[in-house]
Amino acid sequence: MKALKMLNSGRMLRYSTAFIRRGTALSSSSLNGAGYASTSARLSTTTMKSSKTAGGGKSNIKLYGVAAASLVTGYGAGCYQSNNYDKHDERQERVLPSGIPRSCCDCEAGHEETCSKENAREIVDSLEKIVGKEYVLKDFDAKFYCKGARLGQGSALCVVRPGTIIEAIECLKAVAKGGGTVIPQGANTGLTGGSVPRESSKDNRPPVVISMRRLKDIIPIDGGDKMFCFAGAGIMDVNRKASEYSREGHSVLGSIFLNPSTAAGVAFSSGGTQIRKGPVYTDRALYCRVSRDGQSVEVVNKLGIMVEDKSGNKIDLSQDKLLNILSEGGNSQLTLKTDVSSPDGKAYASDVNYPDHVCKSDDSVARFNADTKGLEVNRSEGKVLILASIHDTFPKPKRSRLFWISCDSLTTVLEIRRNVCLASASDLPSSCEYMDRDSFDVIDRSGRILCAVINLFGIGEVVRLLWDVKLKIESIPGCELVCDKVLHIFNNVFPKPLPSNLMYTGHAYDHHLMLEVGDYGDGCEERLLRRLKEFISERPENSIKVEECKSASEIAAVKSFRFVAAPAFRTWCVGENTQGISVDYALPKNGGETPNLAGDDAATPMKRMRYSHLGCNVVHEDIAYALGVDVHKEKMALKKSVEFSGGKLPAEHGIGLEYKAPDDTRSRWMSMDPSNTMNPGIGGLPSAKDYKE
Repeated sequence: MKALKMLNSGRMLRYSTAFIRRGTALSSSSLNGAGYASTSARLSTTTMKSSKTAGGGKSNIKLYGVAAASLVTGYGAGCYQSNNYDKHDERQERVLPSGIPRSCCDCEAGHEETCSKENAREIVDSLEKIVGKEYVLKDFDAKFYCKGARLGQGSALCVVRPGTIIEAIECLKAVAKGGGTVIPQGANTGLTGGSVPRESSKDNRPPVVISMRRLKDIIPIDGGDKMFCFAGAGIMDVNRKASEYSREGHSVLGSIFLNPSTAAGVAFSSGGTQIRKGPVYTDRALYCRVSRDGQSVEVVNKLGIMVEDKSGNKIDLSQDKLLNILSEGGNSQLTLKTDVSSPDGKAYASDVNYPDHVCKSDDSVARFNADTKGLEVNRSEGKVLILASIHDTFPKPKRSRLFWISCDSLTTVLEIRRNVCLASASDLPSSCEYMDRDSFDVIDRSGRILCAVINLFGIGEVVRLLWDVKLKIESIPGCELVCDKVLHIFNNVFPKPLPSNLMYTGHAYDHHLMLEVGDYGDGCEERLLRRLKEFISERPENSIKVEECKSASEIAAVKSFRFVAAPAFRTWCVGENTQGISVDYALPKNGGETPNLAGDDAATPMKRMRYSHLGCNVVHEDIAYALGVDVHKEKMALKKSVEFSGGKLPAEHGIGLEYKAPDDTRSRWMSMDPSNTMNPGIGGLPSAKDYKE
């Protein structure tokens, strides 16, 4: 045991050193109790200094409170870590909603046993010549890129981080020519393991992660109506750029604080809360395909753009010259515009038909991950390498109003969905989110700290930094549960996450909606709210309670409360010593009732959280079970129940390693990548070359 502690201490020191290199401001002692606390204090002190310049005594008091809590939390984390080596095996026996890694290897394992050292060295040497040695990461430095945010972990020959489009293409060519495989990666925020390596005894080709995060330029085109996004551009950054034109990007909530890449959104069909916009979709992209023999690379240009000089004159360019211009990113002095005379320029850069589709009440689903429509980059899940894509921006409402609506039954909720929210495609709300009583209770019990942090700093860089620190601490052997234990222990020290009137209503009713309505200048807000008023007038007294959130603090509190549902569930499971599963699925547009947990021998959940994007009937379920329950069996039973009701899963987080893709989706992927060089093993496909079983 002493040797184990020494080993883990060495690992912690190495992790701390890596944190410094990545700019997370953690000292080499930051993972013992005092070190972690002092780091938290430094972060909080820095924030307090900036707050003083901004003014506000009450704000400073809040910040000092967070600093004090950080000190206590850090001390608790250190103490907890030092006393938990003996419990490590016990923790591994249960399943947690964050997803236990499905392979036992790590990036230090190497691939000497599955490929020749000479071949592997040749690939690495080629990549280093293309991007420089500092952007080819190996062994310990590559660990962060080899473990998924929720699911998946494997080993890679190396991680390469190209800085231009041309470098990305050349890296792909080098790996393909050397006989390796490629896992494209954006910000590594995926939830189903589709962008990290995985092990396979049937494939002896060395995998290389191509991280596209350095390609993050965003170029407004067509007067800001569209954004030309390089593959690594984050959705938060797109939204900021669009705001300069009084417009919005696709995502304004959900996982935006993690700043996932736009290319990953296209590849994994990210959805979210925005009913008026639909899931991420574009038929205008620049991407690479690997040939059937696995040795050459084809660049496919479906951007539909033209290039103009400073005088507005069109410049005729070969593809090579265009790639050179694009590799200059935002530094180019030339102007990009949509070529409206070309077929690609007329293609869609968002799902423009989604409002009509979602309002049509039938037994189809609004959206799901195995949908095969559109250009092959859509829902491609790494079977092509996306270099850049073009996306529509959307009008900002002149004002927004947020309502908390509590209902006596799920039936009432679904009637509001059909008769109020989706009655007209031209009057859609900005968003309509649902949660049940178990969701409310779990967030209140285990999500207060995260709510407080978001309310204090907003959904932005500070939250992203703290989240990254949490993930890195959890990646250390022996520290997997430390953060959630601490969050659960100190949860009730923090104030209640919602205003008192909403806390009361939350306990008085079992079903709740968060309805956001925008004024887009066409009367849609007035028409929708009139329908809501008429609907309520026809219902029994006290069956529905509507409360408008009028102050900025109330609005922020409600949005953060919904936002923290998933992480609060994990914290609750860890703190209550249970296990749990997380599932997302789409129910038919004319349905929405809760699927049964089928089977005579079905286990009884301790908690069953159901929260959804109500407009599109995409449901997230987080279900907690006692230790000893076969949660995989329960998950498969739920899957059958969803499919029996006409639903489909997964709905918005990608198929990844968690599900077997339908036959038509698998065929589509195989036609994109006939040699199985790109992301082998995705969606249950064989991992060997040419898809050999």
